[in-house]
Amino acid sequence: MSFSQVSALISGVPVGPELIAVLAGIGPVERRTTDEAGVPEALPDASDQVLVAQAWQKAQAWLDARLNDAVLQIAGSRIGPEDEDWGREEVAAGLRWSNLAASDRIEVARALASRCFLTRRALSEGRITYRHAVEIVHALEPLDDERAAEVEARLLDSAEKKTPAQLARQARREVAKADPDGAEKRHRKARKGRRVDFTPVADGMAELHAILPADDAARLRAVVDQFAGRTRVGGDTRTIDQRRADALVALAEIGALTASGLIPTAPATATPATAPTTAGPGTAPPTAAPATAAPATAAPATAAPATAAPATATPTTATGGETSDRAAELIARVLAGKHAVPPRVAVTAPLSTVLGVGNQPGDLTGYGPVPASIVRELAADGRWGKWITDPGGVVTDLGRTTYRPTARLAALVRATYPTCVFPGCSQPSYRCDLDHNVRRVDGGETSAANLVALCRRHHRAKDEAGWELVHHPATGACTWTSPAGHTYTVDPPDQGDESEALRVPADWSQLLPVPARGSATALADDPPPF
Repeated sequence: MSFSQVSALISGVPVGPELIAVLAGIGPVERRTTDEAGVPEALPDASDQVLVAQAWQKAQAWLDARLNDAVLQIAGSRIGPEDEDWGREEVAAGLRWSNLAASDRIEVARALASRCFLTRRALSEGRITYRHAVEIVHALEPLDDERAAEVEARLLDSAEKKTPAQLARQARREVAKADPDGAEKRHRKARKGRRVDFTPVADGMAELHAILPADDAARLRAVVDQFAGRTRVGGDTRTIDQRRADALVALAEIGALTASGLIPTAPATATPATAPTTAGPGTAPPTAAPATAAPATAAPATAAPATAAPATATPTTATGGETSDRAAELIARVLAGKHAVPPRVAVTAPLSTVLGVGNQPGDLTGYGPVPASIVRELAADGRWGKWITDPGGVVTDLGRTTYRPTARLAALVRATYPTCVFPGCSQPSYRCDLDHNVRRVDGGETSAANLVALCRRHHRAKDEAGWELVHHPATGACTWTSPAGHTYTVDPPDQGDESEALRVPADWSQLLPVPARGSATALADDPPPF
């Protein structure tokens, strides 16, 4: 069945029993080819099946809305004392759910029926999924009904273009903006619940789970990422995940040794002029430090190295404790030396918040919205990287103490696009390539207007798998066209609030400091076709 036939068949059919009946009559398309392993290959033209999958997703949303109604018929729509809310047991037993799952479903169903009317309608019409509805309901819990209705309407304006995780991040931001004072109170209360949990898992492994203030967690992640990148030397076959795990263990070990006085703690002197702070646009970012922030040096004991280990430290096939020992040795060398470059963390915030005359939340790179108190704490600490935006959302300051011109351009692009710009991708931009939308070989400029952040997989999808990307510098939006011919538009961050949107200035060169004599001024060219 062709794309036009499928489109004509399901177009205009209301979401509900009629749509389900139509979809039930559309059979799967036979795959006539297989790969070398005998596995059926993907359809060469899947445009019609994308429409079918989207229609089934809408039907599933309608079914979820009907299931919510049925759950309320059992448990009731009114919230009573927990010890008398026996409907939960009936729902759990009848639907083979745990008590926790039943409670959560009842809670969401009650909120949709009594408070989040717009979300309930969007779910019934198939415009959002049940997971989207859950994120909205949970996010609105701290707000009064009036503020909740305002935030709900704003969230639904963009929910159809976002994944549930992306919607959750937007929801946290909108709630913090709607009630900044309440956000501060909730943050102070939540900080008291910080903890670290240890849970044994199968095969001699264990899970370490930490609940931390967002700024502390960001610093810890930056340290681990930086050290994991710096400790990779010739012959090391560990994956990045394995190196991060080994780095975390080594950091704990070196911290214990330092506290006991067994390792010297000579002050580490940063040498930014010799430290590679960024990769050229279009190439992979430095694994040692995100290029989108100035350095943070809050904890000398966790300062990460500026250079990789000497060649004499080349590992062979060491694993487990041996890799941790090697990592601890490298950290000890850094702590006693002079080449340590601290990890990098960035926070984006309105200038009014930084100056203390406003309480709008900021955005911590790789996390999302944080209260004004955290913004001011980080901005006041010169050891942390800071972005400052004017009321129009244009970056006005990038922290002028460490960045060379090339690093500042990369930093600006990564501040504008905190994550990969592929639809639904949440890979932080400091782990992404900077891609020329118009390739250098085709005359594309190395400028903020022609650069976007793409994770390695989606960079390859654009260059190798037939995906096409059009970047709109005026709005910051990115339009993708899939090999099947479907188009998807990714709006820039905070698109719904013009006063908070972070945009690239028309002339980004105004942000670049005058380079010192002998310093590099040209932006590094990346190899074609990037």
